[in-house]
Amino acid sequence: MKDVKRNKYTQKADIKADCSVDGKEVYKLKSTANDANWWYDNRVSYIDAKTFADYRTEYFKGGNHVKTIDRSWVSAGLSDPRSSYWGYWYGTTLATGHETMAFIPSNVTKVNHKYKKKNLWSTSTLKKMPKKIK
Repeated sequence: MKDVKRNKYTQKADIKADCSVDGKEVYKLKSTANDANWWYDNRVSYIDAKTFADYRTEYFKGGNHVKTIDRSWVSAGLSDPRSSYWGYWYGTTLATGHETMAFIPSNVTKVNHKYKKKNLWSTSTLKKMPKKIK
């Protein structure tokens, strides 16, 4: 990432292409949208066979490949190989060439953190939310 495009969150981050998925066994999963008028008809996800992390998702509309999202997963350092979180994700819209990147700094990710019960989502907190948000 060029320095001119960095902000306070990415200024000191060591951002490099993630090639850790090369050679790994993945499941290829095709999903179809429930809504016929949705922005895509189906998507193909590449899921790690051991960690179940979704590395790549390709979206299709009318038989055409319209978007790709790649995700970089970081180990949470626990014994369970599934314990990982996003380091970043990168998306490309093929029709326009528009690119998007979301970077998740490791210092904002907490593993097995003890939250106060009042700070967690629950059925009761969700019911308190307005049905329509203005």
